[in-house]
Amino acid sequence: MPGELLLPCLSSLHIFKPLVELRLESSHYSFDIKSYTLWLTLSQEETFTQKPAIRIPLPDHLKGLLVDDWENITKSLQLVPLPHPHPVSEILTAYAASEEGRRRPGSADADILEEVIQGIREYFDKSLGRILLYRFERQQWLETHEQMTAAPGSGANKQNGDSMDTDDVEDKLAGKTPSEVYGAEHLCRLFVSMPELIAQTNMDAQSVSRLREELAKMTQWLGKNSGMYFTKEYMNAGQDYTSKASGLA
Repeated sequence: MPGELLLPCLSSLHIFKPLVELRLESSHYSFDIKSYTLWLTLSQEETFTQKPAIRIPLPDHLKGLLVDDWENITKSLQLVPLPHPHPVSEILTAYAASEEGRRRPGSADADILEEVIQGIREYFDKSLGRILLYRFERQQWLETHEQMTAAPGSGANKQNGDSMDTDDVEDKLAGKTPSEVYGAEHLCRLFVSMPELIAQTNMDAQSVSRLREELAKMTQWLGKNSGMYFTKEYMNAGQDYTSKASGLA
């Protein structure tokens, strides 16, 4: 089906396997602060549906950063500068390194950590352009994606609406994946979106519980290290970009 998003299935541990059955049939929809509000509501409820719901405890500090992120983009019309100085791939690598010493090599715990890291990375790459963007960010994604997929010397010389040297753009973005370009702000949006999305799968209660445990550890770690990984200053989009973005609303 055109525009359908097929989410990844990973290793034999199958924690992420049910996500392969979740398809998003529209070409994209906007991340919305309502999703964040829904997550807060679900996290306090005992039940969601007859299917197991995953409630990921998010540190208060990260909740505040999510609200700031929403205000910066939707109210102040600013953008997260790309490529991010600390992309999702770097965050996941750092988190894995911090956890490896706590898990015996070759154990089930170590294998699950590896699968979860791979799953988050692939899930992020598959879903970024579809479900993790505010409307105002769509134009930035279109421009960035064009540069990521551009052949060397193709003349893709725009970054977020501003002229840049072609070679500089190619060095920074060509051949990159979303997890190598976007950072903690969009990764947190993924964590917020997961309860609603996973509730639509056939994931069993045991897998939900284990995934929740792993993601809780990750969000706690990210909360403690947020000062290192979240962008310090959003950038003003400019009138040209704002006009283009308005046309995508």
